[in-house]
Amino acid sequence: MATSDYIYRRSAAGHSALETDTPLAAPLRRVLGLIEGETHSHVVRKLLRDHTESNVAYWLSQLEKLGLLEARASQLDHDLDFTGSFAFHR
Repeated sequence: MATSDYIYRRSAAGHSALETDTPLAAPLRRVLGLIEGETHSHVVRKLLRDHTESNVAYWLSQLEKLGLLEARASQLDHDLDFTGSFAFHR
């Protein structure tokens, strides 16, 4: 499986599915419950580290197909350690 970076968030239908007794397979309901706000794919994989990456990817894709999750590509140019703006000259 190619590891891609995505940001996931629940759609309105996803929120509704969690709040009601919408029939949903247990793994899908668990994954959907882990997505709060905008959640990076690495965070989801870390939370589900007991499961294979291919299973996690499958569950996420199923939730997307059902319209319960929305995904967008992550911007990889985040400078989380704030070192990108330093100009190191010799």
